[in-house]
Amino acid sequence: MAVIRAGVFIGVDRTGNLHELSDAASGAASMHAWALGQGMKDNVTAKLITDANNRTVTPDEIFTAIDEIIGGPGVDQLIVYYAGHGVNINRNEHWLLSEAPRRSNAAVDVTISVELARFCGIPHVVVISDACRVAAEGIQAQAVRGDSIFPNEGAAVLSNPVDQFFACLRGSAATELRDPTKTARNYTAVYTRALIDALHGSRSDILERLSGNGDDARYLKVRALKRFLEAEIPQRVRALGLERMVNQNPDAIITSENAWLARIDGVPQVARDDPSPLEATGRIRRAPPTFRETVVDLTRAALEVTPVDWDDTVARSRRSPAVSAGFSVTLDAVAPRFGPDHFETGCGIKIRGARIQGVFAPTVQASRSTQGDLVRVEGLRSGGCSILVRFENGSGTVIPAIAGFIAALTVDNGELVDVAYEPSANSWRWQVYADRMTELRALRAVAAASSQQGRYQLDPADAPTVARRMQWGKGIDPALALYAAYAYYDLQDIDHIREMSSFLAQDLKVHLFDLELLGRNLVDGSAEATNTLPAVPMFAQGWPLLRAHRFRLHPDLDGLDNDLVDSVWSLYRPGGVRKLHNALSTGELK
Repeated sequence: MAVIRAGVFIGVDRTGNLHELSDAASGAASMHAWALGQGMKDNVTAKLITDANNRTVTPDEIFTAIDEIIGGPGVDQLIVYYAGHGVNINRNEHWLLSEAPRRSNAAVDVTISVELARFCGIPHVVVISDACRVAAEGIQAQAVRGDSIFPNEGAAVLSNPVDQFFACLRGSAATELRDPTKTARNYTAVYTRALIDALHGSRSDILERLSGNGDDARYLKVRALKRFLEAEIPQRVRALGLERMVNQNPDAIITSENAWLARIDGVPQVARDDPSPLEATGRIRRAPPTFRETVVDLTRAALEVTPVDWDDTVARSRRSPAVSAGFSVTLDAVAPRFGPDHFETGCGIKIRGARIQGVFAPTVQASRSTQGDLVRVEGLRSGGCSILVRFENGSGTVIPAIAGFIAALTVDNGELVDVAYEPSANSWRWQVYADRMTELRALRAVAAASSQQGRYQLDPADAPTVARRMQWGKGIDPALALYAAYAYYDLQDIDHIREMSSFLAQDLKVHLFDLELLGRNLVDGSAEATNTLPAVPMFAQGWPLLRAHRFRLHPDLDGLDNDLVDSVWSLYRPGGVRKLHNALSTGELK
């Protein structure tokens, strides 16, 4: 049976007062031309939207194009390609269209769009983003609030796979992509050119025939394209001498099983003068490890937890060009032990890298040490409660206090890079945990460091092992469960997320907000009707899913996402801290 395919191809060269790009619109046009060659019909199943001839590209125009395809005769695959300026706000992607950032809603919220695409009824959606992912403060676009380009109707009961391709890893304002002008000027052509080369079949070694398909054509599968771009882009960037100007590591999140993206009837030979890692034999030269490979290696070393293997793997990771200086800093900051291993009360908070100036706990007694590095929690016999912590610079966060556990906060350069939970040493859980302590701390360090640079990535083959090793005794490590949940969510392994949430609920009598959110248990819910801890996402990247899942925050927390600081774990400006204090003071939140 023929696969019916469609595509929407978007290119925006001019965005507000940002540097004008030279080939975003032409890149979209090239992708559109490729789609026509694949049999898609112009302006019916292949729609081109660019700012050529001084046109203005709006979210509504893109939404309408996609909605027409969804409401049409039906397609099996939809490709959405974007080239232009991009930004990450609170660890979530946004595409900036013609009138951004002057108009705050003249942008596309990629995270929300992807989530809604899963339920739009199309069996397979592919999102390709050839855009920078610099932190918003780097280009003065923090106020941007993008829209979804997919309808929020829940047309499908079950989710369908959405594969995502990104031209680069998520940037960090402190360490990467410091000059957005140079990045914008030089980057897009490299990624799109390599992508189009692959889609046209110029790399015969990554093509394959489909068994039982009855034709001689070869196909480019989605996972093969991911592997190709991971190896190809760094090689091309280095060949052009741009490695010091741009983030040279592409990223991809693949959830489809065996999907293909291009059908090629005649397979051309590899061009010998192309700046590619392919030699004349068609074999790929040995390339430095990618960011994903580095994280996978560190995860496996942490699971093995032999000191020599761990130290060797960490040393190799520091030499990898795919790893930023910030990655190593976070790895070093999170792994070592610090502070007391117990409180007389069996529950408390400790912090490094900052000082606690104030604490608010409406249902228990919480007292701060004079040095501001400890909080003792009294009166929590079982389960947990929300604790609002305010730091000396006025920012703050809200975290669960869990009976019998110490929450360990790590702040680095003003960012909350890790929150860990370990049993108090005077708890009955301590000895069971102590036998696995080194391994669990190593895993948390890898998860924290990779989340700080981009995202924690699990190899699908390792996911079941990581799930088992997070368990100790009859319980599960709360902090690792949070990190792993977002990695599982990328893989759309919802069952594992729900399993972890069930473990925590049975053992610790707590329902962590992020696990319930990622497990899709909060769809159409409200903060007052749930018993989650806390009442908001603990990870910044969870915030867009509130809109996609139509979850209603407590009224006193309206606009709280506007008060988020750039941080892996949710961290709020003083105004947000006041909103949280007001909401917790009502007694309506746990």
